Amino acid sequence: MSQRRNLYVAGFVAASLAYIFNVLAFTGAFDLFRWVVFAAYFLVAFAAFEWLIGWAETLEA
Repeated sequence: MSQRRNLYVAGFVAASLAYIFNVLAFTGAFDLFRWVVFAAYFLVAFAAFEWLIGWAETLEA
């Protein structure tokens, strides 16, 4: 795996754990559907940033 992909995986795991612990701390209950929505939004945002980085790199070349 590339270094960038490792960072994305680590970021997703860290964000998921942070979300889960915050939800449990403040509400006391975990809803799987809300986590799936969070994960989907997070992955779409990461994909958009990856596209933006790729687009910016083509402008520099």
